[in-house]
Amino acid sequence: MKRWSHGGFTLMETLLALALVATLVSIFLVVFVPARGLVHKSLAQQDADRLVGVLKAEMKTIRADERATDKSSDGKYVNGFDKGFYWLRKTREPESAIVIFSYREDLTKAPGPDGTRPAIPAKESVPGETSNLVTIACPIDDKVHRKHIRDAVGPVYLVSMTHLEFKNGEWKENSKPGVVSGAGSPEDYIKNCAQREAGGSCIFYRADFYMLNTPNPNIVKNKNWKKMGRPIFSATMSFGLSS
Repeated sequence: MKRWSHGGFTLMETLLALALVATLVSIFLVVFVPARGLVHKSLAQQDADRLVGVLKAEMKTIRADERATDKSSDGKYVNGFDKGFYWLRKTREPESAIVIFSYREDLTKAPGPDGTRPAIPAKESVPGETSNLVTIACPIDDKVHRKHIRDAVGPVYLVSMTHLEFKNGEWKENSKPGVVSGAGSPEDYIKNCAQREAGGSCIFYRADFYMLNTPNPNIVKNKNWKKMGRPIFSATMSFGLSS
């Protein structure tokens, strides 16, 4: 009678193989998982730096339709300091706070008074030919760009600004975002600067960045900052007369 020999692994060989696999998995987790976390952290920091840069640049820029010839007011500014002052005040409530987002501008349309072009739907655009991707910062109630938020490419961020004041030898924040205590206008603030312990004609503030769950400006209607949840990150910033 012919006997058949069936090959296979012994129990010891199987246990050794499992031990080898477990060792390799452990090495992978130790070496590659932390590295992946560092990459994500680095990308997150780059994104945060980009948002801060966009906000700073826009607060320094006086667009043609924003320029005032004599005295600044909400929406019309003589210089970057005045624009920053009024933008800070607009962040008292989410409904008028500063929004940062990217969208595809329609290159087939002429620029508007503020130098920007209207948005074009993604399905109708050819990147580099009929559209460019631009990132802007503006009040969420801005009449020109409010309608473009729905065409945003990527996340939409809302910014709350809290004035920092130097009192009793240390920097303290106001109790409410967007409040500049003792000053109803940039002129008032500058006039009172001589009485301040530090800071001069410069405003220090903390900017809190929130991510909107949906690119819809109406999502912030009738909400306060507590209802917006926790900011994704914060940054201490400033603007002054040199802005």
